Amino acid sequence: MPSANPQVVLTEMRDGTAVLLHLDTKFYFTLNATGVLVWKLLSVGVETTRETIAQRMTREFDVDHATALADLDALVSALSAEKLVVPRAR
Repeated sequence: MPSANPQVVLTEMRDGTAVLLHLDTKFYFTLNATGVLVWKLLSVGVETTRETIAQRMTREFDVDHATALADLDALVSALSAEKLVVPRAR
């Protein structure tokens, strides 16, 4: 899994959603509560796998494992397209 781009700032809203701002491009990206969870997991400095994130999504939200994986892949693809995430350093 990629990691959060260090040039991106997360601002959480009271309703559980959040906004990402890429400081270089000034691009804004909104996240729902699930996206916020994923972003936080991508932001930690430890290795986080696709499987562990999907398992966490199924525990915290009313979603089955297959849907969690599909949603995770779609979100990571969108974040990657906007350079909000970067390959994780090994």
